[in-house]
Amino acid sequence: MQNLCVTTHKAIVLLLALAIYGCTQYALVPAPGLDGDGWIAKNSFYEKTVHYGTTRTDRCEKYLEHAAGQDRLSAYTECAKDLLRLNTGNHESGKSIKYGIAKVKIPYIKKVGGTSGMSLTSLEHDIGWERFISDLTESELLVFIHGFNTSFSNAAIRCAQLAHDTNFSGEAIFYSWPSRENPVTYSMDKARARENFEFLANFLQDIASKTDKKIHIVAHSMGTYILMNSLAILDDRVSKDDHILSYRRRKNNGKIFAQIILAAPDIAKDNYYKSFSKHNLRNMADNITLYSAANDHVLDSSQILNYFIEGTAQARLGDSSKEFFVIKGMDTVDTRQEISPQFFGHSFYANYRSLVSDMHLSLRYGAPPRSRMLQEVIDKNGNHLWFIRD
Repeated sequence: MQNLCVTTHKAIVLLLALAIYGCTQYALVPAPGLDGDGWIAKNSFYEKTVHYGTTRTDRCEKYLEHAAGQDRLSAYTECAKDLLRLNTGNHESGKSIKYGIAKVKIPYIKKVGGTSGMSLTSLEHDIGWERFISDLTESELLVFIHGFNTSFSNAAIRCAQLAHDTNFSGEAIFYSWPSRENPVTYSMDKARARENFEFLANFLQDIASKTDKKIHIVAHSMGTYILMNSLAILDDRVSKDDHILSYRRRKNNGKIFAQIILAAPDIAKDNYYKSFSKHNLRNMADNITLYSAANDHVLDSSQILNYFIEGTAQARLGDSSKEFFVIKGMDTVDTRQEISPQFFGHSFYANYRSLVSDMHLSLRYGAPPRSRMLQEVIDKNGNHLWFIRD
């Protein structure tokens, strides 16, 4: 019996030695076609390239204004290495749109809807219009317009996350206006938003006129306020001059854009009817979708703040706590649940997996609501409302 135990012990030791030796050999010898040992570390990531246009003031420009000689060049060169230099400049919009390219780190363990671990890793600022437009090589473009309380770097991250999570196959672009990264400066952000109506209209028109690519637009919160006013400007331009974007409109059955998504729109109901209903906005895109939620606390606060700004305390279009905003020519999709307080409690459009999946079907395939995983409700006036199914 004792001999049997000794033999068994030796066998176990031998097997362990062979196992360790085998593991060591596997670790040292690369697998065919793989670099290193063929393992992917848990801290692995890749970089997503996003393009941008911005009216934010570059902090480095102050060095060019106030420094002199070699000190001036040295100071500017050092400042240009700062990835966050466009997070400042929130007091006013610049005199023109500056174009650039940003890269965003996306960890492989990132969850759909989350931005944990994502960061801005490189920045090429003020590359000029010609390079900007020539670098857009894919057949489809996704333009993202951020909301209030959003820094430049967070706008870049959200744009990369949106393109990544919806599996968008084209080029991702974001338009960044000078919002402060401070929730108590809502009224100042709204003033900056008004300064960007014309800028964004020019930005969208220039892209649409210089390329025949399919263009999708996603705007969030106060970004929808800028977008809708910019689309109204574009509609006025086209109605006065039929030659504007005529080739694109002829090619796309009179439409300029493909999918337009209004996520948690910070627009009052009366403001919509007063400012936008007279325009032919619903015919500017193949489809317009509005995403709303029942307990968007930021939009709830916006209703109160706008009493002092607009003179009205109406609910915002993205707030479905009391009623749903449903009109013909626009698909209203509601979460039908209370949203969690992530990303200042206002970015449910990017945080919910099922809603992100719905956006994927819309952006990737142009699928109408009936072809997506949505529940349909029809009101007494025949208007259609759609609910996310969880």
